[in-house]
Amino acid sequence: MASPTVGNGPLSLSWQPSARALPEPQSSSPSRSSQSQSQFWPSRPTVVPAYTALSPLERLPNELLQPIAAGLVPAVPLTTRFALRPTGTWEFRDAGHQWTDWLAGHEELLAFAQTSQRMAAVAKPLLYHTLVIHSAADLVTLIRRMSQRPEIKPWIRDITCLVNVAGVNTVDSVHHEWERQAGVKWHPPYRGTHSTLALELLRDIVLSAPNLQNFLIAFPDHELPDCDPGPKGLDLLVPQFRDALLQYVTTPYPASFTQLPFAPLLPFNFKSKLTSLRIYCHREELDRELSFSRILADYAVGTLASMTHLKTLELCGSSSGGFMSDSMRCPPLPHIEHLRLYGSYLHEPRLVDFCLACVNLQTLLVHFERTTTDEDRDKLPEGKTLNDALIGLSGTLRTLELVALSEGHYLTRGRERPRKPENHRLTCIPELGKLENLTLDYRGVFGTLGILEEDDGERLCQLLPNSIRDFTLVCEWGTTKDWKQSYLANLDMILYGVEHLCTNTRLLPRLASISLAIHSWPAKGRFHRRFKREVERVRLICARAGVQFRTFDLLPCYQDEDEVEPVEEDDFEDEEGVDEFEEAAGVDEEDYELELEEEDEASEYYFSGDEESDPEREARRPKSFDDFLQRLGEDHGHNMDELFYAFHEDRWDEYLF
Repeated sequence: MASPTVGNGPLSLSWQPSARALPEPQSSSPSRSSQSQSQFWPSRPTVVPAYTALSPLERLPNELLQPIAAGLVPAVPLTTRFALRPTGTWEFRDAGHQWTDWLAGHEELLAFAQTSQRMAAVAKPLLYHTLVIHSAADLVTLIRRMSQRPEIKPWIRDITCLVNVAGVNTVDSVHHEWERQAGVKWHPPYRGTHSTLALELLRDIVLSAPNLQNFLIAFPDHELPDCDPGPKGLDLLVPQFRDALLQYVTTPYPASFTQLPFAPLLPFNFKSKLTSLRIYCHREELDRELSFSRILADYAVGTLASMTHLKTLELCGSSSGGFMSDSMRCPPLPHIEHLRLYGSYLHEPRLVDFCLACVNLQTLLVHFERTTTDEDRDKLPEGKTLNDALIGLSGTLRTLELVALSEGHYLTRGRERPRKPENHRLTCIPELGKLENLTLDYRGVFGTLGILEEDDGERLCQLLPNSIRDFTLVCEWGTTKDWKQSYLANLDMILYGVEHLCTNTRLLPRLASISLAIHSWPAKGRFHRRFKREVERVRLICARAGVQFRTFDLLPCYQDEDEVEPVEEDDFEDEEGVDEFEEAAGVDEEDYELELEEEDEASEYYFSGDEESDPEREARRPKSFDDFLQRLGEDHGHNMDELFYAFHEDRWDEYLF
């Protein structure tokens, strides 16, 4: 029967076709990790009696066993380190957690393969389907295994590298591991140095797997658990890489990759046939800009035109194209279908450039960590805004997610709106006829002013295409510093719009789910009862219409993922105990809410608040939208939506005077 043998850790697992087959090649010295890994990787075959009753699973044909085994293949780690839990809160999944998750899934597949010889034959190729390089021993073992057993090369589909191949500790560990397994010291080939061994091994692994589809580089921000014995602490860049990185960063645009002495050793180039490339830019001394993965991300963007098989590009925490000056244009990239940029420093001009180059884009996801400036308006390629670029993708775009995770916005303001230039928004969404999944922050839908207009809820139906299936609105208002009445006013307006979406299903016949990403603090303060009551009422209305409605916490900020400060209960202006005190004192909730509504009506949160009143202008202001249209005349030549926004944004004088 088939039996597993152990070389040097999980990646060294091999299968013998029969008991009489030749044993697997072993290293000259015993493995240091074999003892610690023996509970997961047994070194002796399990003896099964020759005549045993077949289990129900054994009676199934191979056509059914193969999909069962495929379902046990470990999930590929995520590019971003954030994962949304079913409870609606975000969980930070660092490299250690990702390794643990993969190892648990691999154990289940291994247990299935160890059931019998027939199961081993079915699961054998799947054991190498999804691999995670967790340590220097894994890196050396995998390349040696691929060299000794070439038949496993076509089985590899997904590789995740969780070791920093440019770190001092990693490079030293790889040298020691190579000498231990091979019995000789590693001699660098032409152009190679002592510091490039780990990078060369990673490149050889990628280029030697002909069917490799997904390659994820996710160097850790900290020391991984259960690593090989050796130096501990922060794995800093080796001097050779650090000098090249500093030279690269300080070189005036356009930066040339020929200046990098290790450019030919990077693990992806025009020779690779990758269909998905994902890079997580780790922190190097608490800075992502001065890390080796930053160079990899820039190099990936710079070589997209030559990687003709690549369909998916995911970058997390990267400038995503910082190697290009503002005057440089992206080459045509018709093969790119999915572009996901998590925690990006991208501005609108570069994003427009990407959209114009990727003419067949089906998925566009950008989480912005930096804000577009007014000067970016002059740098837009061909003078096209993001609205124009997205309209050009209306024939292919199916998933769109644009979220600003910091103050500001990803749209250039321009100077065409002198009174309220900050209230800019996306107006192209209804024209995206094939869009099925849409995630936008409220600024992209309603404008950057931050306060919703009185009729924005009703207009929500008109702002979505009729092809939409899943709609998520990121409501990044309402922190502990904000006025809570303003928060509730915005929330009421959005919930009112959600009700309209569910009661007008004929306008959106394919709508299946609506989600709101909001701050959770109202559920812990004085307004928690009203908050929960309103959300539950809307959830019931959506359920009657066959639409799923849910709320979850906002996506955390990428740049602060390691510096999250716990919020003390005293920081909240209103605490849970206040409600108990009010109940004991006999405070009526309805009277209290009525008082809040009166405060809302008397407030000025629907206005910018910085402009001085102009009595003459107020006297000339049209009393209603119909009056505004009558004063314009029938031949005004403007779009009705444009006029509607202009009137309610108090920009009517731009058209009348």
